[in-house]
Amino acid sequence: MAKKANLGELHKLHKAIADYYIEATNSGEELSSGTLAAINTFLKNNNIQVDVIEESPTQSLTTRLQSLIKEKEEVS
Repeated sequence: MAKKANLGELHKLHKAIADYYIEATNSGEELSSGTLAAINTFLKNNNIQVDVIEESPTQSLTTRLQSLIKEKEEVS
C-alpha cells in the first residue's frame, strides 16, 4: 500500500498546478475550453472570488473570458 502524501507534498502539488495555469494564461496561446473549465474549477475549489467593478481591468478580463468560452461552445 502506498504511503499518503504529507501536507508539504500536497502544498507543492497545489503550487505546481497554480503555476501551470498561470503560465498557460500568460502564454498568449489559445486555451481549449477544457483548460478554461479546469482553471475555473480550480479557482472555485479554492474559493477564489472577485467582486467586479464596471470598467475595471477585472471586468475586461471577465468579459474576455466569457467571450472566449462562448466562442468555444459555438465551435463545438
